[in-house]
Amino acid sequence: MTEQKTAYNTGRLYRILAVVIVLACFGLGVWAYPHLPDRVPSHWNAAGQVNGYTSQAGGAFLLPGILAAVLILMYVIPRIDPKRSNFRLMGKVYWLLVFVVSLFLSLVYTGTILYALGLVHSRFVPVSAQAGIGILFIVLGNYMPKIKYNYMFGIRTPWTLASEEVWYKTHRALGPFWMVSGVVLLFAGFLPNPWTAYFTLSLVLILALGSVLYSYILFRQRKQ
Repeated sequence: MTEQKTAYNTGRLYRILAVVIVLACFGLGVWAYPHLPDRVPSHWNAAGQVNGYTSQAGGAFLLPGILAAVLILMYVIPRIDPKRSNFRLMGKVYWLLVFVVSLFLSLVYTGTILYALGLVHSRFVPVSAQAGIGILFIVLGNYMPKIKYNYMFGIRTPWTLASEEVWYKTHRALGPFWMVSGVVLLFAGFLPNPWTAYFTLSLVLILALGSVLYSYILFRQRKQ
């Protein structure tokens, strides 16, 4: 039990930083709200052009609210997962990934606010978001072998969930591919529009299908 508490507490810094990010986003929303236009961009198409808008209040507070809800969910998951003891064993890894996801969403939100205020070009948001996705993939791939067996977080296929052995082998084998993909995605934002979106979606699809296929092959080999 002492070992589990120690592992869990190593993620305290990342938990605090994630909360700080949420509070900072709400603070930015409160500051920006009086200066925002009536229509705030909320969505960019594959060509990097704004094709969706929300209200002034929605632009200021919707994404911080979503970010807060995601963070609350991340606090709840380790307490309700049947394998919750494993979350304590990987405490630092879990909360580091939560922090990185929170940071990514906050950067997208900040870029959107800055564009709505006329401080950056519209291209800034999709390019920075693409770079954020690349960094997210690199971090995920690097720490993927350390993700403990659980039912809500990681590469969850019918075969990884059916076997801890398949779970760990799948995460160890595919982690490097996620890292390499992240490096590629860092620079994909500079491709001509709309190829960035098509390239990113194709790469994510390849990773998803590869995860399913590899875990199935491992499971079949184990059964045989």
